[in-house]
This record gives sequence, C-alpha cells and structure tokens, in this order.
Amino acid sequence: MSLYQAPEAYVRQFIRRVLEGIDGVELYEEMMVPYIRLRADYGVESIVIEAEPPCGRSSGRSQLVEYMRKFNRSFGILVDVPTERYYAEYPRPCRDRVGFELYMRLGERYEAVDSREFVVRSGNEAEAISEATEELRRLIKLLKKLQLIGRVAKEPPTPSGIIGRVGKLVENYSRRLTEVLSGTPERARLYFNTWRRSMELVYGEEVLEGVGRLEDLFARLTIYVTWLKCLGATLLEAVLGGGRYTLPMKLYIDGHKAAVDLFWHRKALARFNVNYLFERDEYDWVFDPSIAPQLDGFFRDIGEFLLSIDWSQEVGLDLLKQVYQNIVPREVRRQLGEFYTPDWVAQLILWRALHILVRGGPPSEWMVGDLVEEVVELIDEFYRERGRIPRFVDPTCGSFTFGVHYISSLLRWYSERGPSINAVDFAKQIMESVVGIDLNPVAVITAKVNYLLQIHRLLAIYGGYLVTQPILPILRVDLLSIHIGGASRRTLWAYDVRRRGDDVVLRIPLELLGIEVGEALLNELRASSIPIEEVQIGNLQVHCVHLRIPASIVDKARGLVALARAFTALLDSGIQGFKNEIASELSQGEVEALERFRSTVMALEERRLDSIWHSIVLNYLLAQYVTREKFNLVLGNLPWVNVSKYPEGYSEVIRGIARELNVSPPPQAAKKLDISIPLFAVALRYLAASPSVTALMMPCSVFRGLHGAAWRAYVSSPPHRVVEVWDLEEVKPFEGAENQPGIVFVLKR
Repeated sequence: MSLYQAPEAYVRQFIRRVLEGIDGVELYEEMMVPYIRLRADYGVESIVIEAEPPCGRSSGRSQLVEYMRKFNRSFGILVDVPTERYYAEYPRPCRDRVGFELYMRLGERYEAVDSREFVVRSGNEAEAISEATEELRRLIKLLKKLQLIGRVAKEPPTPSGIIGRVGKLVENYSRRLTEVLSGTPERARLYFNTWRRSMELVYGEEVLEGVGRLEDLFARLTIYVTWLKCLGATLLEAVLGGGRYTLPMKLYIDGHKAAVDLFWHRKALARFNVNYLFERDEYDWVFDPSIAPQLDGFFRDIGEFLLSIDWSQEVGLDLLKQVYQNIVPREVRRQLGEFYTPDWVAQLILWRALHILVRGGPPSEWMVGDLVEEVVELIDEFYRERGRIPRFVDPTCGSFTFGVHYISSLLRWYSERGPSINAVDFAKQIMESVVGIDLNPVAVITAKVNYLLQIHRLLAIYGGYLVTQPILPILRVDLLSIHIGGASRRTLWAYDVRRRGDDVVLRIPLELLGIEVGEALLNELRASSIPIEEVQIGNLQVHCVHLRIPASIVDKARGLVALARAFTALLDSGIQGFKNEIASELSQGEVEALERFRSTVMALEERRLDSIWHSIVLNYLLAQYVTREKFNLVLGNLPWVNVSKYPEGYSEVIRGIARELNVSPPPQAAKKLDISIPLFAVALRYLAASPSVTALMMPCSVFRGLHGAAWRAYVSSPPHRVVEVWDLEEVKPFEGAENQPGIVFVLKR
C-alpha cells in the first residue's frame, strides 16, 4: 500500500523548500496563522501564508484576506503548488493548473497584485515544480528588497521627492540607454532618427546642433517619458481599481517582461477596456521585445519608485513641468529656447481672456487677489448663458500649463457651483472641449499625463469597465500643417502629412530616417502592396512609403473622442471595430481605403518600420476635426524662433504661409520673420470661433518693429479687434531668459 499525506502537507513542504537558503526569512507555522517574517536593514515585515491543496487556490482566497484583515498584515501569499512527491504518492493527483498569488492591502481593499500558474503534466513534474520554486523564491527576495514597511504607498507625491527620484533614474540609467542605442537595433535607430528630424522642426536645425550629443538628450528624455507613461497608467488603474498597484508591482517583479506586455502590447489597462491611453511615439523603443531585456533593471526601478508613492493624494498643479525642468539641464533648455510659462502668467491670461469673452472687455484691475475665484465666476456666467463650458485650445501647449489651470478652474466650478451634470458626463465634456496641440513628442506625453492628473477622479467604472474611455485630446501636430492642407509644396523632413484630393496622405522618407533601401526591401514592400514613390529632395533620390486614408471620415464622427476611438479600433479590430465606434454608415470606397491603410500599417510593423505612423495620421485627422469645431479661448505661449534657424525646406514653408496669410514682413525686414507670426495667424484663422478671444505670448518686437507691421494689420482687421497688449520685457517672467515677452489679446466677433 502506498503511503501518502494530506494534499496540503505537500504544499507546506513546497513552501519550506522555497524559503531554504534565503537570508533573513523565517517561516512560522505553529501560530494562529502561518506567516513568513522578512528581516532587512529597514526592520521586519510579516507576510501571511495560506497553503491550499493542489488546484485549490480558489477556496483559500477569502480565508487569506480574512487572515490579513484579522492580523493587520499588508501582504499575503496564497499557494497551491505541491512537491513532486504529491504526484508520485497521492492517488488520482489533480493535474489542473497550480500556482501562487500575491495579495496586498490597499486602503480598505485587499487585492491580488500578482499571480503565477504552472501546468504539471505527467513526466514533467520536476521541471514544473522547479520553475515554480524559483519564481516564488524570486518573489520573496524582491519583497524583502522592497522594504515593504517603509516604502509601499507611504511617500506623498511632493515635487521635491518626485524630482529627486526621477533624477536618480536618469543618473542610474542614462549611460545604459545610450549604450543600448549605440548598438543600433533597427527600431531604435529608426525612432532616434525620426525624433532627431522632428526636433529640427521644433527647435531649429542650428539650435539643435549646439546642444551636444543628441543621443544623450534622447536617452534622458526616454527615461522621463517612460516613467510618465507608467505613471499615467498607474494613476488610472488606481482610480478604476479602487487603489490597485498591480501595474507597478508587475514592473517591479517581472521587469522587462511586464514592460513589453503592458506597454508594447498595450495590456496595462486592458481589464478596464482601455487599450490606447498613449499613442506610439519615438520613445517607445525601450518597450520593443528585442530591446527591453537589456533594460530589465530600469523597468524594475520604475516599478519600485511608483510603488513607494501614495497616488491617492492630490498632486500639485503642473508638477511634471517642474520634473522636466530638472531632468533637462538648464543650459540645454536655454539653448533650445525652452522657457515654460510661469503659473501666474497663465492664470493672468486665462482670467483676462475669459473676462473679455464673457463681459465684452478687459477687467478694470490689472490683477486681483484670487484669480481662480474670478475665473470660476466667469465660467459660471458663460455656462448659465450657453449651457456649456467655453471651448479651449492651446495651439503650442508644451506641458499644458494653460490647460492645467483651465481644467483646475473647471473642476473648482463643478465642485462649488454644482451644475446638473454627472461626473462622467462632465469628464466627457472636458475631453471634447479642452484641447492641446504640440509638435514635440515629449511635450505631448507630459501634457497628456498632466491632463489625466486633473480629470482622472471624474472617471468611473461599471461592472469592471470604464463608463467612458479617456482619449486625452493632446494632438501631436505641426500647427502650420493645418494651413498647408493640399498645397503642392513638399515639407518632407521626418514625414509629410497633407490633403490630396479626398485623402489625407502621409509620406515616410525611408532614407532620411536612416533606413537602408535596397532592391530586396523594395521588393518586400511592393509584395505587401505598400505604395512606394521616388521623390527628389535636394540632391537625394528618396523612396517614400505612402499611407492614405479618406478625409471624409472626419465628417462622420460624432465627436473628438469618438473619432479617436474609431481610428484606434481600426488597428486593433479591423474595419468592424471602426464601424462599431464611428456609428455611421461607410461607403464601399471608405471601407476599402481603411482596410488598405490598416494592412499597410501591419505590413510595416512586420518589417519593424512601423514607428509612429498610425499615431501621426490619427493626430492629423483629429486636428482636421478641431478646426471644424473651433474654440472660444485660444491661449498659450508661442515658440519664438527666427525662421533662418530651421532647415531650408521648412524655412521656405514658413515664409510661404506668412505670405499666403498676409503677415509676411516687408522686404527690408524679411530676415526678421519669427515663426510666432505665422503661428499666431494660423491659430486665429483656423482655431478661433466667433465669438472668441485669442491671447498668445510672443516677442514684444513684433508689436512695434517693422517686421510685425503686416501682422499688426492682420489682427486689427475685422472681424478681429486688438483689446489689450502687455509688454513684460521688464518683468522678466522667464527664469534665466533675456528675452522680450509680450501678450496680445484679440477679440473675434
């Protein structure tokens, strides 16, 4: 007769085996509840252990939570993995999945934050149990290292604390990311070259050349953006899951494997039916499955960092602006001309612009004690008259300082004045009405997370799913391209987007992005029905991939959020996913064009040439939509760069737009054309509604110099009227900058 033990005895033996050889870990079984004690320099943490018979974890979950609650434990582990002897000795052993689960106390809730399962087939018992042993042992060691008592969700989200921790990430991993980048994996090279070409349009070619090694700056920004994306998903998960920290815990425990799964495959918030919080951009190269394993420690440290912060506490306004300013050295920011708008300037502009919009003229005082309260009152007046909030856009939004202050004021108005709108509908109204635009990808991600920090508490779940999926309306678009439309000029640099007939066309210049184009690649692309065109750029013959999509779908969208959801669903679920979201009939031609677009994007992905093209087209379509709806408030701080600083082809585009909009300087002052002049004209023409107030910061020299004469005539001609001009040159609002800032307020009737 075979002798055997109770099934759970084999599981307890497995637990003892796991803990053998781990310093500072003791197992206590002769107590009211079994637990393991972790000793480390920080002190002692006890973790409840619940052993269930193999395949019996489901029956032990409520018992484990009860133990955690009764004995005031923050962590518990539920295990149903036996030793190999169970399968040799026990009659009719269960061969379903076994494994373990880690539970964590989050406020008043107890949630599973990690789980592992193993299939034990006949003949592979030793292999499966060995794998389970190593996995649970690794988890225990990581929990010991995490310093549970002093770290998990204990630190407040203070600026100084977060700036210091992000700075530590940069200090520890900048060199490593640069080394990985120098290994020139194909996707990393493509992403870096796309970023470099885009930055030449953001800052100017000459300016960028003076920064130094661009790879070093790219690495620093990649660290910052990666942390930002992890933070954004963690914040939303915390709200939707009632305080869950599963995402940072997965990063901490599984490192690169979790990073790839959560962000490359977009599963971070999949259980809440949120699958596209952030679009693909150049900084996503670190999530590439062929690259991420080289950065395992980086992802684990981000997870540990996010675990340590209590994200249920309020985060200060525009905290991320402060973090960014401490990540990119001041000298580099000075060379790039990056001077973020001070909060008081943004509040001042918002107050005065709203006053002009609502009451027809500027306030008699130049400043008041409580600007936010004044803004709330003006929002309330507008809402009572029109039944909606004022539509707002920042055309060159940066970190979204103006938008953050506007949304913050909207939330205060909602809280204090109690309009009859439920929280979810109010969140929808904000996402349809408050928009940012920028060409810089790091600015776009910063602005999106800033946006989420403001509205995430308005979101709600029902039956485990989001009532409304958040599509954060920060558009990555060159504002000037809104005017370019179907013009024949070629603006190719990193990519080129234009209207051509009834289509939106994106052209991708392969050679300019460092891709070696030979007959083999061309034949592969053509075999996949990817359209290729040869274009002459200067002395170069460049091969361009074409992506087309019918512009008519913009007119069929029921709103900004619906259009974004439909286009992202096209990539994930095909044409049926698009139809489900757009809720409009499509012509056969539209269906065929959308299917061709999707197949082209997928074929590019198979060859690791996908980069960010789906996202670029999406953002251009959204820009087409917002120019149709237009805005009551067009507020922001325009970039100030002489057009001679840009690549020659782009400089000509800027000069051409200035001529077409009749804001070009006279010949004797042509060399003084600043990009802020055509940007202001484009914003006024394409974004400003009737009525609206456009209040944008730009150089004071434009207000009084000869090069600004045509611009001054443009903003003073009906239906426009200049209401106020502010000269802030002596105030010097930008730290460390010797520039000539000014503000002009233009009313459009």
